[in-house]
Amino acid sequence: MRLSVVVVVAAVFVYAWFASAFRPFTLPEEIMVTIPLVLGAVALLRSHPAAIEDGDEVSRRGVWVWRALLAAFLVWELISFVSSPRSDHPTISSIGDWIMSTHPGRFGAFVAWLAAGYGMFRR
Repeated sequence: MRLSVVVVVAAVFVYAWFASAFRPFTLPEEIMVTIPLVLGAVALLRSHPAAIEDGDEVSRRGVWVWRALLAAFLVWELISFVSSPRSDHPTISSIGDWIMSTHPGRFGAFVAWLAAGYGMFRR
């Protein structure tokens, strides 16, 4: 692995650790979330993506995979929402609240959010 990649990954982890230390829904936390959004928007505006061919078989398969995942997510949420008690039938949002109630949980979520954004940008 190249040194520059290691340095960038380490910088992202350090940034995520400090960004996730702020209390949710505060101005400092909103600023820390906005910085990667602005950097990503600037990079996207400066990029020149290759044209995507219509009807690409891989793209069509990918759409069906995402539709199936979305359907499974919605079914889980609906079943969990109408079932009781919440501790036996958690929704995605209640699981997310539980995970992100601690600094390490928010850190993991922030790193995952940055990685997902980078993955979408690279496509």
